[in-house]
Amino acid sequence: MAGRGAWRVPERWTDYTPLGRRMPGTRFVAFKVPLTKSFDQNLLPEERFSPQDLIRKLQERKEELGLVIDLTYTTRYYGREELPSSLRYWKILTVGHQIPNRKTILRFKYLVKKFLAANRDNDKLIGVHCTHGLNRTGYLVCRYLIDVEGMEPSAAIELFNTARGHPMERSNYIQDLQRRAQGCEVKSLGSDLLRKKGSAPAKPQKQLVKHPQSPLAVPRYPGSARHGQRPGPTAQGQPQGLGQLQHWEKLELGQHKKLDQLEQRKQKKLEYQEQRKQKKLDHVEQNHLEMEHEEKRKQKKLEHLEQRKQKKLKHQEQNHLEQRKQKLLEHQEQNHLEMEHEEKRKQKKLEHLEQRQQKKLKHLEMEHLEERKQNHLEQNHLEQRRQKKLKLQQIEHQEQRKQKKHNHLKQKKLEYQEQNHLETEHLEHQEQNHLEQRKQKKLKLQEQEHLEQRKQKKLKLQEQEHLEQRKQKKTEYQEQHHLEQRKQKRQNYLEQRQQNYLEQNHLEIEHQEQRQQKKTDKREQKKQNSLEQNRLEIQHQEQRKREKPDKRQQKKQDHLEQNCLEQRQQNHLETEHQEQRKQKKPDKREQKKQNHLEQNNLEIEQRKQKRPDKREQKQQDFLEQNNLEIEQRKQKRPDKREQKQQDFLEPSAAGQPCSAPPRSCCLSPPHKKKKQQQQQELCPPRRQQDMSQEQPGCRTELL
Repeated sequence: MAGRGAWRVPERWTDYTPLGRRMPGTRFVAFKVPLTKSFDQNLLPEERFSPQDLIRKLQERKEELGLVIDLTYTTRYYGREELPSSLRYWKILTVGHQIPNRKTILRFKYLVKKFLAANRDNDKLIGVHCTHGLNRTGYLVCRYLIDVEGMEPSAAIELFNTARGHPMERSNYIQDLQRRAQGCEVKSLGSDLLRKKGSAPAKPQKQLVKHPQSPLAVPRYPGSARHGQRPGPTAQGQPQGLGQLQHWEKLELGQHKKLDQLEQRKQKKLEYQEQRKQKKLDHVEQNHLEMEHEEKRKQKKLEHLEQRKQKKLKHQEQNHLEQRKQKLLEHQEQNHLEMEHEEKRKQKKLEHLEQRQQKKLKHLEMEHLEERKQNHLEQNHLEQRRQKKLKLQQIEHQEQRKQKKHNHLKQKKLEYQEQNHLETEHLEHQEQNHLEQRKQKKLKLQEQEHLEQRKQKKLKLQEQEHLEQRKQKKTEYQEQHHLEQRKQKRQNYLEQRQQNYLEQNHLEIEHQEQRQQKKTDKREQKKQNSLEQNRLEIQHQEQRKREKPDKRQQKKQDHLEQNCLEQRQQNHLETEHQEQRKQKKPDKREQKKQNHLEQNNLEIEQRKQKRPDKREQKQQDFLEQNNLEIEQRKQKRPDKREQKQQDFLEPSAAGQPCSAPPRSCCLSPPHKKKKQQQQQELCPPRRQQDMSQEQPGCRTELL
């Protein structure tokens, strides 16, 4: 029964009671929005609730409404004219499901206060409603009771729910009201003022919030605080604390008066602003109503014009038909008159001819008589015969003429009837043609529409088929493209792998070279450090030799010679060990490279079977170049290493004193035991003679 269009009933409107009870201790009564009688077509008789029903139900309760506050956000439910003129009506447009803004709350408070101030003597009620009379009405009524009357939020919500008969549903409204527990205003300003000394504390009102009050303002002039600390002339005999309290009480009273004045000014400003807003709203509503009225007038005018056009068309058609009938009648009358006139003319002609014939006959008779007189005897018989012939001829001629006339009249009548019949048939045929043409046009239009629909369906089917074909083509193309991409990616991946492998090999070779260079650099540094240490030790020993006896010098020299021999042996062993390691390392690397190259060759051969000949040739060329580069590098590296080893071993083999000390030349013995054992096994210690022979060379080397 909800209906559609402008007379659509709001959702869940029938689920709530139409009118609640009066809230005890207040003048508020909540109810759902009343609907005009135009909504009755979408409602059952039991569910209807109009403005007249609202006033009737309140009269049955022996209550009277003085003010109606409409909170709905539309004007389609009912109008102001449906309420009595003595009843005040104000509309505050509030959006549903949202907490009302500050302007709507202040507007509501102002209207309620104004009504209560004007109706103190009577007991008229304030009716508040939204769509269901529950959430927006409950929020604004409870907000008024909390902010103005000082009631607690929970008590105000319970009071409204019991009076309305339905609980508030929106959680955001309830939460916002419960936050207002500490921010409520006091009902009267006099109860908030501080009492003077000696006045008994007033009893707190029942529904007021109790909270301590801090000083409302700070004095403006700078000396006010000091002045308040000093005791005045009136408080000389009193203690200092009581004088301060009296002084603060006076200041607070003055501040309260100022605050009261400011509040009054603010209230006046708010009232003036609300009046202006109300005027604007009234003006907007009037403009809206005028617009609606103008639209209705335009609609009526359009309807009236359409009706007039239809009437004119009907009148024109009727006039046209009447004119055609009149023309036909006139044409028929004219034809009839013309026929009569022709008949008269023909009759006159016939009469004239008869008269002439009669005259002729008389003349002939006279002549005949004269001839008869002359030739009475001879011509009597002839005259008789002639007369008879003439009479017969006349009779025949008359009969012929009569028959001709009769035939002619019959023909004219038949022609006239045929003409009338043809005209009637022509008219009927025209009307039938007109109807048939209209039918044919309708049929053509229907056929065209049917054909267009079929064409549209065909086009849609064709488009769908085309889209499906395109999708299939796309999928096929995407699959092909995907396969090609995968192939390209595999090719690129394999090529990248080859390149990466070659780069890695190149990087490993460079890294090894760098490591070798670093090792050589470290050894040279160690040599230099050892040489410097040896030089320092030798200098120190020479100084000590000068001071100490010759025996110690000889022992030291012997010890140094032994150390030098041991270092040579160690250097020789190290060089041999390094050569062995170098021979092993390239063998391992070559094996790895060969294995990797074999794998690559196998993969390439597998790919060659799948790919064209050009790619195979390119890959072969690329692999051959790589192999050549690797072989060239292999050939270059061992040559360099052998040259270095030969250069290093040539001076020791010739027995000449070494220009530079060995790599691991140091005076201190080696740290690792394994190296010492290897040296002892490979090179046994020489005799003292060899030591004596090699002493000068070692001394020169150390120096």
